[in-house]
Amino acid sequence: MNARPTLQFKMRLAGHLHKTLAEIDRMDSREFSLWIAYSRWFRPLDDPWLQSGMQISATLAPYSKHKPPSPEDFIPVDSLTPQHPTQVVDNLKALAAALKQSTNG
Repeated sequence: MNARPTLQFKMRLAGHLHKTLAEIDRMDSREFSLWIAYSRWFRPLDDPWLQSGMQISATLAPYSKHKPPSPEDFIPVDSLTPQHPTQVVDNLKALAAALKQSTNG
């Protein structure tokens, strides 16, 4: 799916507008192009994972003795490789352990 940025945008737009992909497909190309331009130049479509990551990293920054975590550290989905839910849990546990270690010593 990473090789198909138009499909990725279409899926994000469908979620943003609370529509199905079929409903987005009925949108004419002019309107779809306007949505792409709007999200690129004026206001990106919301990314709840990134928003949560920003809040968490800002909350933890004062407690980090070394480099504070970045918002991307809290996005449990690798953009290149889909993960099984158990992998997401394992990654979050490893991150929590690393943060605990960095604040303790």
